[in-house]
Amino acid sequence: MNMRVMFQNNRAGEIDSKLLEEMISVNKIKMFMRSDGWAMVGIAHTRGEGGSYAGQNRRSMYSMMLDSDYRIVI
Repeated sequence: MNMRVMFQNNRAGEIDSKLLEEMISVNKIKMFMRSDGWAMVGIAHTRGEGGSYAGQNRRSMYSMMLDSDYRIVI
């Protein structure tokens, strides 16, 4: 899925969302669009930065519902 970004040279564009973390790590992205607006790299929290989460672990719940061919088993 494509997402809107602002590159370090202030040019706007779109990248595949799978590339976001890698492009942030090599300092190519200045800002990226979230559902609630623009997030500035280095200021806004991003995935993998840690923090606490007290909610249900949805990933493990779904992984238990998948068979070996990654089909949902209900």
